[in-house]
Amino acid sequence: MKAEPLADADIWQDKVADPSKITVPAFVVGSYSSTLHTMGTFRAWRALGSKEKWLRIHDRQEWPYYYDPENIEGLRQFFDHYLLGKDNGWEDTPKVRYSLISFRGEDKADIPATSFPPAGSQNTKYYMNGLTRTLQEQPESKDIPVKYVGGGLPGRTSFQMTFDKDTEFVGYPKAKLFMDVDGYDDMDIFVWVQKLDKFGEVLSEFVVPNHGAALQDFTQDGASVLRYKGAWGRLRASMRHLDDKVATDEIPAYTFDRIEKLDKGQVVALDIVLSPIGLSYKAGETLRVVVSSKDEIGAAMPGTPGPTPDNKGIHTVHTGGEYASYLQLPLMTK
Repeated sequence: MKAEPLADADIWQDKVADPSKITVPAFVVGSYSSTLHTMGTFRAWRALGSKEKWLRIHDRQEWPYYYDPENIEGLRQFFDHYLLGKDNGWEDTPKVRYSLISFRGEDKADIPATSFPPAGSQNTKYYMNGLTRTLQEQPESKDIPVKYVGGGLPGRTSFQMTFDKDTEFVGYPKAKLFMDVDGYDDMDIFVWVQKLDKFGEVLSEFVVPNHGAALQDFTQDGASVLRYKGAWGRLRASMRHLDDKVATDEIPAYTFDRIEKLDKGQVVALDIVLSPIGLSYKAGETLRVVVSSKDEIGAAMPGTPGPTPDNKGIHTVHTGGEYASYLQLPLMTK
């Protein structure tokens, strides 16, 4: 890693999997909640070369889900059909079954669809207002900068919107941030999309059956594979260069083959890919997006420290005019 820190080195390119070479029938099972596996699972499913492929998005951690007797039978039906040639109706299974997370014990699972995102999902921009610290459908005409200390306290800023009607988001979110740093030449940026109840409490939910004291301790500031807290993403500003062969307006992707440090006063555009989302909001509940200089949801595994950000100086998020930062969300319109 020290000798070849960039992704274009032969040693790393040799290890990049190409899912398009997989042409056998595929039954892909994933979730929104795994900070270890979610990004890669959805990326691989999109790229699979299989003409016959299915996606099932559940609302739990994978092990309790896989070994549920009902789900074992679903896997058996898939394997019996393709490996034993049984005519058991598997081909009538919806191509996509997705979940909607509520954080209120009212999750909906196995919603059938022909694609992911499902029909009716529309990418919608919500612009950041630095004066009111809200999200809005139209950008401000003038830039309103918001500053915070990189690596200090609170070391973050946030923007939010409260819904006047029930609202659902299903698909691929992203953040487009225009930022600069004073007093350093780089930034590590962490983004977190939260759900707040009508009292302003930040909501989350365990994805494993154990909700005991030890799990409360581990997941309060970490162990994010065990407790889902919302969509997340991260990016080092000097590694922001987009991969034109892979990146889309919906889903950013990066080359990681160059380091582009920041000059003093240089405002850079950061397209930050966020984890897929299936999240419902009731009228009166609030969506909050946190832009932080540290990993707010904590490390993936219990007892591990997570990333060590390289942050110093003052970070500025620009919100308006030519630098209209926004959160793009997959709004369900029907």
